[in-house]
Amino acid sequence: MVFKFTIDNVLNKYIPRNRLSRLPRPIARLLGAHKDKPAADYFIWLEILIGTFAGVALLEGVFKSPNIFRDRHHAPMILASYGASAILCFNASQVPLAQPRNVLVGHFIASVIGLCIQKLFSLSKTGQDHYWASGALSVAVSSVAMSIGNCIHPPAGASALLPSIDEQVREMSWWFLPVQLVSSVLILSVACITGNVIRRYPVYWWTPADLGGKKENDLEADIEEESKEKPDSILIEPGIKTIFISSDKIVVPEKLDLDEIDIDWLDSLKSKLKQLED
Repeated sequence: MVFKFTIDNVLNKYIPRNRLSRLPRPIARLLGAHKDKPAADYFIWLEILIGTFAGVALLEGVFKSPNIFRDRHHAPMILASYGASAILCFNASQVPLAQPRNVLVGHFIASVIGLCIQKLFSLSKTGQDHYWASGALSVAVSSVAMSIGNCIHPPAGASALLPSIDEQVREMSWWFLPVQLVSSVLILSVACITGNVIRRYPVYWWTPADLGGKKENDLEADIEEESKEKPDSILIEPGIKTIFISSDKIVVPEKLDLDEIDIDWLDSLKSKLKQLED
């Protein structure tokens, strides 16, 4: 569902545009600034297998080893919510729910809300007897907050729930938050490494929408710059109401609003047609 208001309405004009493509090619590729090519299913399955195993194993290895989180604050070997995050990051890596902003910010917002509500319930014996209500309220408030923040990440619902239902997490207290941040950064790091061998991850870092509050002439300059870098860019045709795709070009109506994911999808169809011709 697309909401009429999210925090992007306020923030996007202040956030600089994505310039990752200007970095050296190996670094740019590692950060998702490249075009993926169609690949056989078994290669993608192998990537999913290796990425998921490496991501979950890294989290378990870090928190299982002697460190301040385990030794002084009794952090678990892995937070259960990251099992679900791994499925999104390594399997459904192209969907908005799996992008870095959703993973990092979604988990953190949900964790802060879940921990704060649990601590409010902990102030009284009656509240402690009703942690079931604390958990339900935490997930509900987190869901709304993620919608407003445009960072919906379904596994973050578990992060909101954990402080209310898991005694070990309650003992960690505020240290639950840095554990969440470290876990998110680690799993995203593995996703960037394995997810860019065959496919492309992330599709975007903040949003596929325009950033930086650009004026019309700025947008035209960007289009010209992109067309120089991409000889197979999409052609804009005024007055038509259909989309035309062939093996060598894509033609779309002038007023059709396409985001980065839509453009990638159209380009992948063009690539498949080119493969069919070859």
